[in-house]
Amino acid sequence: MALQTIAPGHDRAKYLGGSDIAAVLGISPWKTPLDLYLDKIKPRAEGERKQVLTRGIRWEGVVSEMLVERLEADGHSVEIVGSNNRYRDPQHDFMAAEIDFEVRLDGAEEITNVELKTVHPFKMKEWGESDTDHMPTHYTAQVMWGLGVTGRKSGILAALFGADELRAYPVDRDEETVQALRSRGADFWGNHVRAGVPPDPISIRDTDRLFSEDGVADAMQADPALSEWLMRMRFIRAEIKAREAEAEVLEFQIRKAMGTNTQVLMPNGKAACEWKVRTGSYIDEAELKKAHPKIARQFTRKWEKRVFNLKHFDTTGI
Repeated sequence: MALQTIAPGHDRAKYLGGSDIAAVLGISPWKTPLDLYLDKIKPRAEGERKQVLTRGIRWEGVVSEMLVERLEADGHSVEIVGSNNRYRDPQHDFMAAEIDFEVRLDGAEEITNVELKTVHPFKMKEWGESDTDHMPTHYTAQVMWGLGVTGRKSGILAALFGADELRAYPVDRDEETVQALRSRGADFWGNHVRAGVPPDPISIRDTDRLFSEDGVADAMQADPALSEWLMRMRFIRAEIKAREAEAEVLEFQIRKAMGTNTQVLMPNGKAACEWKVRTGSYIDEAELKKAHPKIARQFTRKWEKRVFNLKHFDTTGI
């Protein structure tokens, strides 16, 4: 069965794609389920979206060339079938997948999906040792989602670490995983996006976005669970404050011992701390307002945000 493609420039808010499924599952490093929901009902500006996409595809050509060279060096014949094709799921019109690269290996009838990634050296620890098949779960989910949409059986995740270390991770279709992802995706789309019901928040930032305005009711009565959370938070914050005071005393003692020295070396020769002059700059707001009040007013912005404040409440009778 021929796959149905989606034209370039399509409205991503109308589809649930491979890069979205990790957010649906709550395992994305970049988005929560609420972030994704808001992206679908309130899409970002076109200019912002294009900037993000441009950053993502800048290195894809390099990674794909390196992968082909690696596969051919390993004795495979490689036929490039397509790149950056967007496909719509044959069963669910809201499910889609953009496949970075598509190849036919060794003349096989089956096409292999390829996802191309670039990895900063600081992120290498998330991928395990170079001779293992460990890779981040959110990328595995993306590849598996693409296999589900295209109906294919195999994929490769090609990751370029730094500028010269390429790793290729084979991903075979697992039907149970594919169906679980599709079920979660359908649930998210039907019960949240189409229903207009935001998913539960999973982070403090989510609560800022979801509950950005004061409600009509001024106060709520704490139930046993909420009371316990408040008491525990109060205890932890008091403990943090005490530990910070202790750390400040220790810092004073260390500074006093250092004098004008810029570093302290431990017995093994390793630097434990440094105290050096640094330079920087800042805008003197008070002087700017005096010298150029009109300019200061022109660039003054008001902000409004709900601020959480834990009060020093009486615990008698709690």
